[in-house]
Amino acid sequence: MKALVFNGPRNIQYESFDDPKITNNSNLILKVEKCSICGSDLHMYHGDVLGPKLDYSQPMAKFCTGHETIGEVVEIGSGVSTHKVGDRVLIAGGMGCGKCKRCLSGQLNICEQAASGKPALAYGITPGFNGGHAEYMEVPFADIGAAKIPDGVTDEQAILLTDALATGYYGVKMAHVKPGDSVAVIGQGPVGLMAAEAAMAVGASRVYCIDPDETRRNLSLHFGGIPLSPDEAIERIREDTNGIGIDAVIEAVGVGPTLKQAVRLLRWGGSLSVLGMLQKGTELPLQIMQAKSLNFHAGVSGIVSMWDELIPLVQAGRIQGKGVFTHEFSLAEGAEAFRLFDAREDGVIKTMITL
Repeated sequence: MKALVFNGPRNIQYESFDDPKITNNSNLILKVEKCSICGSDLHMYHGDVLGPKLDYSQPMAKFCTGHETIGEVVEIGSGVSTHKVGDRVLIAGGMGCGKCKRCLSGQLNICEQAASGKPALAYGITPGFNGGHAEYMEVPFADIGAAKIPDGVTDEQAILLTDALATGYYGVKMAHVKPGDSVAVIGQGPVGLMAAEAAMAVGASRVYCIDPDETRRNLSLHFGGIPLSPDEAIERIREDTNGIGIDAVIEAVGVGPTLKQAVRLLRWGGSLSVLGMLQKGTELPLQIMQAKSLNFHAGVSGIVSMWDELIPLVQAGRIQGKGVFTHEFSLAEGAEAFRLFDAREDGVIKTMITL
């Protein structure tokens, strides 16, 4: 088959790769129809270090990239019970052991194998777990990690449910957003945009959408967001809240300056949810957080556990994801899709790769 293959930092190439085979009777083979690039894929692209072991600047075996994928089931293992050949499905962006209590509840992000030093992984970030930027992919524990694309959900929305929307919604839940709350979302890439739209969908009274890029932050206007540049955010929110501060902040960048801004924006007793992928050494103003009695959560979404609540919101039109996909490429053009997405050229927000 053909796939996008990691050959090192800034060296993802369209090339031949071995066809996947079913390695466990709980797995299925997916013929990929559409896939996308996640912002977290850029850590790999840049040669960053993730966790204690993944150093992308060092040589490693080749692997297929990608964890945002939809397609058609073409083969199933004998233990798969909820899918059949011909079904169109979306996949969760990652998978754990598939057997522990947490995995069985859809909380793949806190799979119990992490306690033994083997944390749950996204597809397409290591040689041992090939991803969906490919003509075909194996989906482990398919009864848990894949779902039929529901009626009333477009292909674009299905792709968003594999990661960006589920992650954004996870941020909303972890920030304890309630009807009537005021919310700020820092970073208006795909995840931040989805977090902002999800906050509106669950009843937030005001959602401030903060990003230095005017085009990105203005996308929030269609669902009622309030776009702000970082320079004006603190003064505007203080004015709107009579100096008290905001109820909840969702941080979707993951760097020291935006984390500090998030803490400054919050009222005493407010909630901060961090979705941005933090790098080693990222500073957090813990003294101020303690003094303000803030609620704090940083984590990775258990994507499957979000679907039961999210999918009805999408089907009802309360979350639409308009304007997120700005560019379309073929798989053969995948290297250029990565380059453009990384460079943020031509107003790109998110790319769709169609096979």
